[in-house]
Amino acid sequence: MEWTLAHPLHDVEDIVNLADQNYGSEIEGILTRDRNVFRHRLTVATTEQIFNKSREFIAVCREKPLPITENLLKKRPDWEPPALRLFGFCWFDRGGYTTYSNEEISNAKFHHVDLSLSPRTRVLLVNQMIDQHILWANNYGIPIICSTSIRAEHDGFMKIHKKRGFTVNGSYAWIRTEKAMECLTNR
Repeated sequence: MEWTLAHPLHDVEDIVNLADQNYGSEIEGILTRDRNVFRHRLTVATTEQIFNKSREFIAVCREKPLPITENLLKKRPDWEPPALRLFGFCWFDRGGYTTYSNEEISNAKFHHVDLSLSPRTRVLLVNQMIDQHILWANNYGIPIICSTSIRAEHDGFMKIHKKRGFTVNGSYAWIRTEKAMECLTNR
């Protein structure tokens, strides 16, 4: 598995598909899903990320590419590598505030994993996403990290956060970034 920043030309369609196929039913009857709206917002955000990495963080985890040898390219110069399976993606933003504090909050918009993966792999990916959220928020001086879930089954997701030192209230998990960094370095 390999994490990279999401790219508007290479990752958007796979992200839209994974989100829709694995999580689309979570909002049925409440919101009307529109893949084109999601695709547009994701394309704009991933394009912005190329130029300004401090605004939002969007990363994908895919299977590792096979090494391409010169010998292979000589034999088949038109060869293109196969599409690499998307295991999950995460999307964090900044600029969130509560009505009772002026401290900036980084909110997790998505921690999505392919639900066909083993539970162990899904937990590993969520922990890696949390690591990235902590490091990104710390790098850009965002003092608070918040992670939420709209899923009916969010207990396991929140349990992972609690083990990581987050304060969990229902489907919300909060932590001060400096405390999260301490927890991260003491793991």
